[in-house]
Amino acid sequence: MKTLIFLKRVFLITLVSISFISCNNNTVYKETIEFKTNSWNRIKEGKDVTFEKINIPSVEDTYDIYVSFRHTPYINIDEISFVLRVISPSGIKKETVHTIKLKDREGKDFVGEQLGDIIDVKEVVKQYTYFPEKGEYKFVISNFCSKFEVTGIMDVGLEIKKSDLDYDVDAKK
Repeated sequence: MKTLIFLKRVFLITLVSISFISCNNNTVYKETIEFKTNSWNRIKEGKDVTFEKINIPSVEDTYDIYVSFRHTPYINIDEISFVLRVISPSGIKKETVHTIKLKDREGKDFVGEQLGDIIDVKEVVKQYTYFPEKGEYKFVISNFCSKFEVTGIMDVGLEIKKSDLDYDVDAKK
């Protein structure tokens, strides 16, 4: 009986240890916002998707910023253009325009991961980015597509990770 309890504890500790090892500690923020009507307006209310209270812990680190979209095969565009606004804790705003292609070069097949009628596309839009201040940032993604309304879109996601540099930039020779 004691051996069985001991083996259960060892098994549990091993499982917990493996789960901690497999966790990605480089992710600083990850959130998804759903479009309840599966549409995203370009001009009217609803064109802005806001991610708030994004804590950037260090000004010394570099970060990669990913934007993802989940859509159906019935989406009415082949690429999504958007404005990304980054607002610092002190209120400084910076904005950039990005386009993520939803279809391949021939415009026939969707890119990304497809599971039935759901397609996920995720791209890095800023790589090795420095943030000038520590604290809580706000990110706003605004529809900048050519269509008045993007239909067939399910959600938009934002993920910020510490950059995975394959060398030590502070190493002294």
